[in-house]
Amino acid sequence: MNIKSIFYFLAITLIFISCKKDDDAIVVAPPTDLSEIIVDDEAALQAYFLTHFYNYEDFENPAEDFDYEIVIDTISGGNSTKTSLLDSEGFGFKTVTVKSENVGITEGDEEIDHKLYYLIARQGSGPSPTFADSTFVRYQGELLDGTIFDSSTAPIWFNLPSLVTGFSQGITAFKAGEQGFVNEDGTVEVANYGIGLIFMPSALAYYSAPQTNIPAYSPIFFKIDLLAVNQTDHDNDGIPSYLEDVDGDGRLNNDNTDSVDEEKAFVFIPNYLDPDDDGDNTPTSEEIDIVNGEVVFRDTDNDGIPDHLDPDTK
Repeated sequence: MNIKSIFYFLAITLIFISCKKDDDAIVVAPPTDLSEIIVDDEAALQAYFLTHFYNYEDFENPAEDFDYEIVIDTISGGNSTKTSLLDSEGFGFKTVTVKSENVGITEGDEEIDHKLYYLIARQGSGPSPTFADSTFVRYQGELLDGTIFDSSTAPIWFNLPSLVTGFSQGITAFKAGEQGFVNEDGTVEVANYGIGLIFMPSALAYYSAPQTNIPAYSPIFFKIDLLAVNQTDHDNDGIPSYLEDVDGDGRLNNDNTDSVDEEKAFVFIPNYLDPDDDGDNTPTSEEIDIVNGEVVFRDTDNDGIPDHLDPDTK
């Protein structure tokens, strides 16, 4: 399973096949309601936080040969006095709202706040990414039972909008490292990079769509090393991609100003990938101003809609 291959906004439903006497019928089971799954997910996460700890003492007083890798273990036996993840310094959460449509539920209009948890073992000294940026990371993805479903020991670039919401939103709590360099053997060295954990309920991961080694409705977490960040402008229209989140929900793939016209042509290009956001045949880059390196949105007809999102203004 490769985390880059999953687009969260295309969550699918499980399909079960049942046989009848007269014919074979395909029965599509819709995803379970958000309000039901979040109860189980939150209980599982809280139980994990209370019964597990990480090697915080190694980070507090690193030995000369410390590899700065997070190791998680259960609080029991000789570890019974360890500080739980929940009570660890650097543990926190942010609230992310999930709508039914975000997880492939076509019937119902639930809108449920979900907690996205993170633990900063070491904060980096560089910039923090937005949910729309490109990040250079090492990572390991696990289930709460310790099953590893994905990992990369060599750092790779991730385009955050193409990842699950929990990852793209959670990594914004971390900071990257200092300017790095590439050794002759191809390895990369970066000083003072961010290290930590991101825990997410299933609605911020894969929800009802099972992946290799990830059952449906599974809370998951990632160990991450955040080495570098690049601010992105995916369509090179002059607007950084994070500013193309029109509805402000932290998801770029559901912001498509000219969707009605595109549907007629059987295409779907969200604003952050569209050099002409409103489809008026005037490039977005010609409907904005850049002043001292900052984007200024015009509103020529003073209707409250920026020119680049207003097909009536060209």
